Amino acid sequence: MSQAPSSPPANEPFADTELACLVGAKAALFRWAATIATRDVEQILALYAPDAILVPTLSNQVRDCDDSRRNYFENFLANEGLVCDIQVFKKRVSRKLGTVVVGGLYTFAYKANNEQRLVPARFLFTFERINDVWLITAHHSSIEA
Repeated sequence: MSQAPSSPPANEPFADTELACLVGAKAALFRWAATIATRDVEQILALYAPDAILVPTLSNQVRDCDDSRRNYFENFLANEGLVCDIQVFKKRVSRKLGTVVVGGLYTFAYKANNEQRLVPARFLFTFERINDVWLITAHHSSIEA
């Protein structure tokens, strides 16, 4: 009985080195945080794979298609002065699957009723390189307890 190879063949698209995967996913994470500040729904949706799963911070509804993600972000990004500050994150890469998991802590800041609001939250993203672009394939976020 033969064993599965310990690493994928070099000619396959998911055979990036571990470092390249981590660098790509980290850049995608910070691109997502920067895009939040633009409050542009189309730009934020473009960062998600078409079949990505979103379990958002300020909603109990799981979103699994563009329309449901759009609905969430139209409301969330409407918050005046919205920014996201990533404080801590840890990464794990599966070279076999070409998936990077990034988990950590971030804080959203925005204005509501002329007052600054802070929402500290936990997050978990999965990123995959699809058509040479690192996209979010899953995103879970919950308010810190």
